[in-house]
Amino acid sequence: MMTDHGSNLCTPAKVNEQIDNVQNKEVDEEIEVQSEELDTNVRRSTRERTQTDRMLAYQREESHKAERKLMHAYEKWKAEARKARSQLKLDISESELASLIDSLEREKDSVMNAYIRVRSYVTPPTDMRRKIDACDAVTKDIVKIAYERISGVDGGFDNETVKGHLRELLERDYARSVYGSTVSRISSKSRTPISQPSLNSILKAKRIEAAAELAAKEAEYATVIEEREQREKLRLLEEKQRKELEAQKGEFERLQAMKEVRAARARLEVYDKEETVDTVNQDEGLQQPVSPPTHKPVYLSSVNPTPNISSQSPNADVSQLAQAVQDSITLNRLPMPEPTVFSGDPIHFIEWKASFQSLIDKRHISSGDKLYYLKKYVTGPALKVLDGIFYRNDEEAYKDAWKRLLDRYGQPFIIQRAFREKLACWPKIQSKDSVGLRNFSDFLNSCKDAMPHVKGLEILNDCEENRKLVSKLPDWAAARWNRQTTQTLSETQDFPTFQEFAHFMSVEAEVACNPVTSFHALHVSEPNKEKIYFKGSKPKANVFHTKTVTQHDNSKPTGKVNKPCLFCQNGEHQIHECSKFSARSLTERRQFVKDTRLCYGCLRLGHSAKDCRSRHCCNTCKGRHPTCLHDDSFNRKVRSSSAQSPENAHEGVATMSLSVESGCTPVNTSMIVPVWLSTHKDPVSEKLVYALLDTQSDSVFIECAVCKSLKVDSCPVTLKLTTLVGKDSLMSSERISGLRVRGFNSSLIIDLPPAYTKECIPVDRAHIPTMETASHWKHLATLADKIPPLQNCEVGLLIGYNCSRALAPREVILGTENEPYAVRMDLGWSIIGPSFTHFEPQSSAAMCHRVSIKEIPAVTPTDVIKVLESDFKDTEGHTKVTSQEDIIFLRKLEENIRLNKDSHLEMPLPFRKRPYLPDNKPLAVIRLQHLKRRLMRDQEYREHYVTFMEEVIEKGNAEQVFEEGREGERWYIPHHGVYHSKKPGKLRIVFDCSARYKGTSLNDHLLTGPDLMNSLTGILLRFRQYPVALMCDVEKMFHQFHVDHADRDYLRFLWWRNGDFNSQPQTFRMTVHLFGASSSPGCANYGLKHLAREGERLYPLGSQFIMQDFYMDDGVSSIESTEKAIKLAEEARQLCALGSLRLHKFVSNDKEVLKTIPPSECAVDVTAVDLALTDQPLERALGIYWSLEQDNFKFRITVKDQPATRRGILSIVASLFDPLGFLAPFVLKGKTILQEMCRSGMGWDDNLPADLQSAWEHWKADLVNLEKIEVPRCIMPSGFGRIIRREIHHFSDASMSGYGQCSYLRLENEQGDISCSLLMAKSRVAPLKITTIPRLELAAAVVSVAVNDMLKEEMNLADAETFFWTDSQVVLGYINNEARRFHTFVANRVQRIHRTTTPQQWRYICSDENPADYASRGLSVNNLVTSNWFRGPKVLWEKQIPPPMEISKQLPIGDPEVKKVQSLNTQTVQYSCLSDRLTKLSSWSKAIQAVARLIRRVRKDKSHNHSTLAERNDAQCIIIKDLQKQTYAEEITLLGKGKQLPRSNRLYNLDTFVDQDGLLKVGGRLCEASIPNAVKYPVILPKEHQLTKLLIADCHEKMAHQGKGMTINEIRSRGFWITGVNRTVASFVRQCVRCRKLRGPTEEQKMANLPSERIEPSPPFTYSGMDVFGPFITCKGRKSNKRYGLLFTCFCCRAIHIEMLDDMSTDAFINGLRCFIAIRGTVHQIRCDQGSNFIGARNELTKAMEEIDTNRLVTFLAVKQCDFVFNAPHSSHTGGVWERQIRTVRSVLRSTLSQSSGRLDDSSLRTFFYEAMSIVNSRPLTVDSLTDPSSPEPLTPNHLLTLKPTQALPPPGKFVREDVYARKRWRHVQYLAEQFWGRWHKEYVSNITTRQRCIHQEGTCK
Repeated sequence: MMTDHGSNLCTPAKVNEQIDNVQNKEVDEEIEVQSEELDTNVRRSTRERTQTDRMLAYQREESHKAERKLMHAYEKWKAEARKARSQLKLDISESELASLIDSLEREKDSVMNAYIRVRSYVTPPTDMRRKIDACDAVTKDIVKIAYERISGVDGGFDNETVKGHLRELLERDYARSVYGSTVSRISSKSRTPISQPSLNSILKAKRIEAAAELAAKEAEYATVIEEREQREKLRLLEEKQRKELEAQKGEFERLQAMKEVRAARARLEVYDKEETVDTVNQDEGLQQPVSPPTHKPVYLSSVNPTPNISSQSPNADVSQLAQAVQDSITLNRLPMPEPTVFSGDPIHFIEWKASFQSLIDKRHISSGDKLYYLKKYVTGPALKVLDGIFYRNDEEAYKDAWKRLLDRYGQPFIIQRAFREKLACWPKIQSKDSVGLRNFSDFLNSCKDAMPHVKGLEILNDCEENRKLVSKLPDWAAARWNRQTTQTLSETQDFPTFQEFAHFMSVEAEVACNPVTSFHALHVSEPNKEKIYFKGSKPKANVFHTKTVTQHDNSKPTGKVNKPCLFCQNGEHQIHECSKFSARSLTERRQFVKDTRLCYGCLRLGHSAKDCRSRHCCNTCKGRHPTCLHDDSFNRKVRSSSAQSPENAHEGVATMSLSVESGCTPVNTSMIVPVWLSTHKDPVSEKLVYALLDTQSDSVFIECAVCKSLKVDSCPVTLKLTTLVGKDSLMSSERISGLRVRGFNSSLIIDLPPAYTKECIPVDRAHIPTMETASHWKHLATLADKIPPLQNCEVGLLIGYNCSRALAPREVILGTENEPYAVRMDLGWSIIGPSFTHFEPQSSAAMCHRVSIKEIPAVTPTDVIKVLESDFKDTEGHTKVTSQEDIIFLRKLEENIRLNKDSHLEMPLPFRKRPYLPDNKPLAVIRLQHLKRRLMRDQEYREHYVTFMEEVIEKGNAEQVFEEGREGERWYIPHHGVYHSKKPGKLRIVFDCSARYKGTSLNDHLLTGPDLMNSLTGILLRFRQYPVALMCDVEKMFHQFHVDHADRDYLRFLWWRNGDFNSQPQTFRMTVHLFGASSSPGCANYGLKHLAREGERLYPLGSQFIMQDFYMDDGVSSIESTEKAIKLAEEARQLCALGSLRLHKFVSNDKEVLKTIPPSECAVDVTAVDLALTDQPLERALGIYWSLEQDNFKFRITVKDQPATRRGILSIVASLFDPLGFLAPFVLKGKTILQEMCRSGMGWDDNLPADLQSAWEHWKADLVNLEKIEVPRCIMPSGFGRIIRREIHHFSDASMSGYGQCSYLRLENEQGDISCSLLMAKSRVAPLKITTIPRLELAAAVVSVAVNDMLKEEMNLADAETFFWTDSQVVLGYINNEARRFHTFVANRVQRIHRTTTPQQWRYICSDENPADYASRGLSVNNLVTSNWFRGPKVLWEKQIPPPMEISKQLPIGDPEVKKVQSLNTQTVQYSCLSDRLTKLSSWSKAIQAVARLIRRVRKDKSHNHSTLAERNDAQCIIIKDLQKQTYAEEITLLGKGKQLPRSNRLYNLDTFVDQDGLLKVGGRLCEASIPNAVKYPVILPKEHQLTKLLIADCHEKMAHQGKGMTINEIRSRGFWITGVNRTVASFVRQCVRCRKLRGPTEEQKMANLPSERIEPSPPFTYSGMDVFGPFITCKGRKSNKRYGLLFTCFCCRAIHIEMLDDMSTDAFINGLRCFIAIRGTVHQIRCDQGSNFIGARNELTKAMEEIDTNRLVTFLAVKQCDFVFNAPHSSHTGGVWERQIRTVRSVLRSTLSQSSGRLDDSSLRTFFYEAMSIVNSRPLTVDSLTDPSSPEPLTPNHLLTLKPTQALPPPGKFVREDVYARKRWRHVQYLAEQFWGRWHKEYVSNITTRQRCIHQEGTCK
């Protein structure tokens, strides 16, 4: 069946191809959506900004719009889905089905796009995400059904099958929301019969599902059965071993009993025989006469036995036999000897080993039995050493177990170290502690006895070791030993041995512990002393003591106390916890403490209160005394005291204990039952605890330890807790849900409400009812078998009445009065009441568990800070976030990585999507031809290239390809070779996977993957951690990981077979991951770590080494010992061998490690060189040079010749690879130079400025000195011993040039020795933006915190104490302050500091001792070597670091970083005019700007751009008009009416008028002048108004505070006329702070007489003064030069002479002097200052003057018979003659030359100097006759020089600005001269505006 519209769908192949394309399209769209989401997330996370309310409102509006669009699109799709389902029921054509698919997917795409839009604003809610998932799933289902219809269109339409599929669709959960009505209709028709095919399909699907579930259940059941069988086998095995042991023991006992029976029978027989013999002998004696014996008695001898047996006496045999039987009986009656139990203490190992071998090992029993006994007599850590060995049962296992124990505990060094460690850790013995002295003596004797058997223990004979032992003794014992030692030295000249010391201690201990006369015996209290003190007490309850027992988060249940209570002799508590002691009155308690001589601070013996170092803290008054000794002035019957030690005392309430002294107080039991506790998540794992059923508590509490064992989730809360005393307390806890409980013998499970954790539930175990309790009472005797026996568990649960089901009584058995009663609950039976029938007088603690809680939100300091700083965005640390592409990369490799037949790991190319690439073979051919030309030119390059390629092909890393491959799935990669800069002669072929062809490349389609490399800094830090260092390398790491066969055609390349370049290139393809592919690093790293994970169980050390200490293919690590290093190297090699990776180039500083590694695997230069040689090779460790012999880091810098430009300097500074910051102070100076260039805006290739040239050259020359620096690789010195304390100290500092920090590791060993070394440092230049020093200091502190987090994570130093030091008390104030709010910058950084540190960790250090000062200011190499940079400050080398200085939390008033508390006050002030409002502004420009903005608002212009010139002019006009209206209203009114001002008016002389703008202006006389109208007709301003003062201040500042005259000129030139301007400006200048500072009068002495050189007649310039001024810039071609002026002044005639100097060298000065002498004649004396007289001169002139060779200058003048005199330093006033001339000339030159800087040549500048000289020499020397028209012509210097005047006339002609750029230099010079005349015109003409006479206009003369 085929339709016209569906002709393209006729074949199944095309249908399948279209299905694949659609599925690929879906995957692509999903990846694009994820990428867009990822990009959105990345953009959000990389920028932090504070959103305004307007922005938030806009985002909410856009979010609502997007949600509405999404719901609209969803409804359209929903309608389309329903329509599609309806159409699928019909018999429609292929084209209609395709149209159905297109329309449904189009609507789905609209929904997805709208959903992405919503996600860009907010996180979608759950129901929205559920709808999107339903949209996606339903669309896929319908499309799938439609494609099945398309593929089966030729087979006919099966209506029932289609309906079955559609019905299955409705059964899915996600489709119910789409087809809700349809589902309901179907359910309503459920009674209709179902067709057989549909029913069969449904039943078949359900049958498959049931079968799968059954298979899963069967597998689970089989696993459970197998586990039970294994447990049963293990139990039977243990039972069998136990029975065999009991049988052997019974047999042994039977044999012993049989032995005794046989011995007794033998004795009886012997006795019977003796009795018979005696009777016979007696009868014979009576019958025969008495006669002497005929022979002597014979004695038995073991040495010489008598052969004549008959001669022995039978009595002797009987006696010996009887004695043997008696001894055997006595021996059998003794207990069986057993070995001691070894718990892991090496001190007891020898003793235990001897006992075990004697009693167990030498017996003839099997190895399995020996292993059993070994397990029995080993416990603790020693038993963990043998983990896993008991699974075996043979002789080898037994030997292996002993080997482990001997290696771990039996080495002499370990045993000797254990003895010494115990001696070193022995606490100091108090002066009256006789028991402690005896214990110490006993251990010394143990050491003495062990010395012959423990090798190395003889070191205790050393005097230094003896000194450490003596430091443990009391002062009196140490004095006695000192006396004995001194006597021994004087007699024998030898120090006493350890045996003598041990004997001395034994004697002193015996004396101190004498039971009769010792101090302790004389002062100890008798046991019955209590009765003496309290014999007057009565048996009634007269004292009630309420004790609040406080439990805390960090407290632990207290165990038994070592020393008994001194009051009641009970060993379970101490005296301050004793209820009996607390029950006595305060007077009696104090009397007992006094009589017993206890310390009033801690209630202990041996010292007084003034020497007490562990005083208690009173919980009542917080005083330094025990709570039980508190003297309360109020008589209270109930007193509260803490039972906790002061260091753990926090506010919190758990229970109430009432201590009552009563005559008859029984032990009462309570509602405490054993229960099984479990959770809903893991109901199988149950915990047995006792539960206290408290009917007065409203909550459930659980012990923290029980909670942890259940592994249940919890959330922190704060509880408001109310107890019997009615006082509310806050307690930190955790809330737990999902607990369930059942009785001990019950299966009924009760669900508990949410419970709260607590460290301990204080219940006395004596209150638990037991079987004995029931048996003591007749009415409860029947319950004896119903109450469980006492269990070995604690009370871990308290159930309140909020769980009423657990407390509900089901059955009650009552007794008579004062008898207990029993209650049955769902959790079991319990007995409440007295536990025994008879009472004894005693004290007891009555427990009251009435607790009421209320959960309140937990408010932490962090929450408070967040509330106070809610307007700032949180500055969270940036963590690595795995992108969606990275997840795809990892998933592809995880699913497809495998080990191929060559034992190599094989992975596919991680494509984003399998690409269809064009055929780029033409590109590869062209690139190969280019390569061929280079190969033909360079023979060495060709040989290396051919060798590399042939090796690649020979090893199978590349293979030749003969087939064409599939189109679109082949790619030819160009390649080229590169040489390594550090490895000359080694060529590496790089495949250019980035080569583009037709707009694409291979790298464009490859995923790079996440960054799997370890931190380089962390690797180097761990490399310094331990003494044995190890390095290695993976050989050709990329080539060890193969590529999947399906992807190899993407790695094709062209090459000549066998290097024959005359043949045609062949096609090859790489079989491995290659250099040049962007995915290769990620694949190689993943493969290496995958291999490490796979071999972790077999090679744990090697796996850890690869996972943590590899940086790409380089492995760098440090190890604690040689043995472990050897094992690590071996495991790493074996682990890498699993994946055919070769570890080679091993390097180590331990030659024993290298001996275990094959020579072929070691580095070449290490294999051939002995490590004992002095000249050792250097191995480059990841950029740091490591000297093997010296075991330290070195720096070797090869400075390349770079230009002194910004680019070149950056290249040199960046070449210093210093990841640990050892050179941070030195590098900072180079960074500072680079920053100065950036600040000045220089280009990359601009030359270095002259002011930075010297600093750069010094720094560059200092680079070679870096070879002097040597940093130890290992941070721990060799032979330092065991470390007992680690501390990390961070120092931070900042300056204007930069900020930095440095971190030191401080180590302390057992002997108290200190070692301190630099871990790492950082230095940064200060930002270009001007920042305050406190902010920079705070930034440095944040860097220290970040470095601390990194160090603890990378070096595993979580247990090390951390301290932070800074010399900024402001920063410490910020950190310690918790009540003030800071601005954003400080607030964010203080919050970052508080996140991982506490204020107690921060300390102050003065700047002189702060090593971080070097990191913030910089140091040269020589200063760096001699400083304490690498060692740390002195404070770290002290035995005890001084306590921190108290830091005031009060910040200084007015701190700019503290947010000011703003109070809003309403005040009504009437402003009369605009000018009065503007008086609040601080400057004239701000007033103009404010009014300009107002004008813009009036004009309804909402732009925020800067105000324009027109707006500012309008604003100025409005301000002046308003000001004049307030001041000159009368004048403006008169002039507006056309009237003239009266003569008495203050503006009468100014010829005022009102212009068209309404401004009052000056008329004046300059109407015809060619000057601007603003100057011609200035605006009139009043002198006394504040705005006028603002205008004067603005002009004064614009003129750089030059003085009154120039300020007035500026005011006039800007078009303002201020009445009384001279006095007003003069008054302002006098009040100007800066002018007073610059021009204030100086103190001076009476002026000296004029020297003879100035008053005696002499030719001109005979006595002259000399000075230099400049520089001036001239140009010659394209080069700019500096020129200077040399000025000579005659002392007599005041004439000057100017010469131009080419530079400031001595030769140039001499040439200038020669020209001067040649022109002016002989000079007798020249005076000059010493270079510091240039007020305002430039720095270049001062430096240049210092470089002049004054000796040569003086020598030259001496030849000319001229005396050269220098003025005294810093005495410029002595050269006032020429200083005044310098000022005159400079004021002319500077003002004119500044307009054409750099555009004059030398001749023009010299000409201009001469014209200026002529002008100055034309000035009159006297001024008295200048106003007299009849006086003669004034005298000038030119009259004396040339005998004729030189008149300074205006320059001829008209010269304009363009003449500066003209080629005719004389016009340039004349233009400058005209500028001088222009200044004269400006300064003089404007002062003659006022008419002094002829003011009135008269009538015209007729």
